[in-house]
Amino acid sequence: MKYILYFFLAYFAFQFIFRLVVPLFLAGRTLRKGFRQMKEQMEQQIRQQGGFTNSQADQTAGSSYTNTKTSPTAKSRKEDYLDFEEVKEE
Repeated sequence: MKYILYFFLAYFAFQFIFRLVVPLFLAGRTLRKGFRQMKEQMEQQIRQQGGFTNSQADQTAGSSYTNTKTSPTAKSRKEDYLDFEEVKEE
Protein backbone atom coordinates (compact mmCIF):
# COMPACT_ATOMS: atom_id res chain seq x y z
CA MET A 1 0.00 0.00 0.00
CA LYS A 2 2.85 2.33 0.86
CA TYR A 3 4.54 1.80 -2.52
CA ILE A 4 1.32 2.54 -4.40
CA LEU A 5 1.00 5.83 -2.54
CA TYR A 6 4.62 6.72 -3.41
CA PHE A 7 4.00 5.76 -7.03
CA PHE A 8 0.95 8.06 -7.30
CA LEU A 9 2.78 10.84 -5.51
CA ALA A 10 5.73 10.55 -7.90
CA TYR A 11 3.37 10.33 -10.89
CA PHE A 12 1.50 13.52 -9.94
CA ALA A 13 4.75 15.35 -9.17
CA PHE A 14 6.11 14.30 -12.58
CA GLN A 15 2.92 15.43 -14.32
CA PHE A 16 2.94 18.77 -12.46
CA ILE A 17 6.55 19.47 -13.31
CA PHE A 18 6.45 18.52 -16.98
CA ARG A 19 2.98 19.93 -17.78
CA LEU A 20 3.18 23.22 -15.87
CA VAL A 21 6.61 24.18 -14.57
CA VAL A 22 8.74 23.28 -17.62
CA PRO A 23 6.43 24.97 -20.20
CA LEU A 24 6.29 28.14 -18.06
CA PHE A 25 10.07 28.16 -17.82
CA LEU A 26 10.46 27.70 -21.58
CA ALA A 27 7.87 30.39 -22.33
CA GLY A 28 9.63 32.85 -20.01
CA ARG A 29 12.96 32.19 -21.68
CA THR A 30 11.40 32.66 -25.13
CA LEU A 31 9.78 35.95 -24.05
CA ARG A 32 13.05 37.29 -22.65
CA LYS A 33 14.82 36.38 -25.89
CA GLY A 34 12.09 38.11 -27.93
CA PHE A 35 12.23 41.27 -25.83
CA ARG A 36 16.01 41.37 -26.13
CA GLN A 37 15.79 41.07 -29.92
CA MET A 38 13.11 43.78 -30.07
CA LYS A 39 15.24 46.11 -27.97
CA GLU A 40 18.27 45.53 -30.21
CA GLN A 41 16.18 46.22 -33.34
CA MET A 42 14.80 49.42 -31.81
CA GLU A 43 18.28 50.60 -30.85
CA GLN A 44 19.53 49.83 -34.35
CA GLN A 45 16.68 51.83 -35.91
CA ILE A 46 17.34 54.75 -33.57
CA ARG A 47 21.03 54.72 -34.48
CA GLN A 48 20.22 54.63 -38.20
CA GLN A 49 17.69 57.46 -38.01
CA GLY A 50 19.42 59.85 -35.67
CA GLY A 51 23.02 58.76 -35.59
CA PHE A 52 22.98 58.29 -31.82
CA THR A 53 25.68 56.60 -29.85
CA ASN A 54 24.86 53.48 -27.85
CA SER A 55 24.50 55.33 -24.54
CA GLN A 56 22.11 57.84 -26.05
CA ALA A 57 20.08 55.03 -27.62
CA ASP A 58 19.80 53.33 -24.22
CA GLN A 59 18.56 56.54 -22.65
CA THR A 60 16.02 57.07 -25.42
CA ALA A 61 14.85 53.45 -25.31
CA GLY A 62 14.39 53.62 -21.54
CA SER A 63 12.30 56.78 -21.57
CA SER A 64 9.09 57.54 -23.36
CA TYR A 65 9.38 58.43 -27.03
CA THR A 66 9.99 62.11 -27.69
CA ASN A 67 10.97 63.79 -30.90
CA THR A 68 14.39 65.30 -30.18
CA LYS A 69 14.53 67.32 -33.39
CA THR A 70 11.55 69.54 -32.54
CA SER A 71 11.52 69.77 -28.78
CA PRO A 72 9.19 72.55 -27.57
CA THR A 73 10.74 75.42 -25.67
CA ALA A 74 9.37 76.87 -22.47
CA LYS A 75 7.91 79.84 -24.37
CA SER A 76 5.95 77.69 -26.80
CA ARG A 77 4.64 75.53 -23.94
CA LYS A 78 3.32 78.61 -22.19
CA GLU A 79 1.52 79.75 -25.33
CA ASP A 80 -0.18 76.38 -25.71
CA TYR A 81 -2.27 76.84 -22.57
CA LEU A 82 -5.09 79.35 -22.21
CA ASP A 83 -6.14 80.95 -18.97
CA PHE A 84 -9.81 80.83 -18.16
CA GLU A 85 -12.10 82.23 -15.54
CA GLU A 86 -14.72 80.18 -13.88
CA VAL A 87 -18.16 81.63 -14.49
CA LYS A 88 -20.70 81.14 -11.75
CA GLU A 89 -24.30 81.01 -12.86
CA GLU A 90 -26.82 82.56 -10.51
